Amino acid sequence: MDHKSFYFGPKEVRVLKNQLPLHLRNCSTFELLAACMWRCRTIALQLDPKDTVQFSCLVTARAKDYKMDIPSRYYGNAVAFPAVHSKVGALCNNPFGYAVALVKKAKAEMSEEHIRSAADLMEVKGRRPRHAIKGNYIVSDLSKVGFDRIDLGWGKPVFAGIAGTKSIFSFLNRYQKEDGETGTLIPIRLPRPSMKRFEEELKRMIQGSTEDLFDITETRKIACKL
Repeated sequence: MDHKSFYFGPKEVRVLKNQLPLHLRNCSTFELLAACMWRCRTIALQLDPKDTVQFSCLVTARAKDYKMDIPSRYYGNAVAFPAVHSKVGALCNNPFGYAVALVKKAKAEMSEEHIRSAADLMEVKGRRPRHAIKGNYIVSDLSKVGFDRIDLGWGKPVFAGIAGTKSIFSFLNRYQKEDGETGTLIPIRLPRPSMKRFEEELKRMIQGSTEDLFDITETRKIACKL
């Protein structure tokens, strides 16, 4: 398996948004990048076009919109995994906007009722639901957690976030380049042949921004350590 991390700056985000129809260009950076990673990953894995793949995202139950009455001294996880499904052929062959619309749908279906239902299921089963491995992809946004602002007395960190990942997970990390540009760094783990196809598809989507995406010294250093 290969580990690599990919950087998306303002230019890459702009190029990707330019590929969307007007009604989807108000999507969030998370929705845009998660859809891009999901689509490129699915193409790279070369699954059967008739197979079904699933996208899940982690949504916190601590959001102000949900009145979950979480105890003030509870510091454990309080998340749910809303999901959407697609046939491989549809995800790979439709325009990029198809993937973005599905990611937006997954987030939109998240509700207080969904969270309580998931909690009830875990109580009945005695454990959290297990994630399917084949065709499943889970993305979590850590870019706004504030890891990059932590100072333990040695100054701000060079990098703070999730450096590695498992085969079905990716995380969005806030990252600042040496020139001061701030963007998002996303690690992904794939079989070596699939990683090569993933890079090729991502380059195709980014088009003229491939130099910024793949020639960043800091990103290479992080990727090599994974």
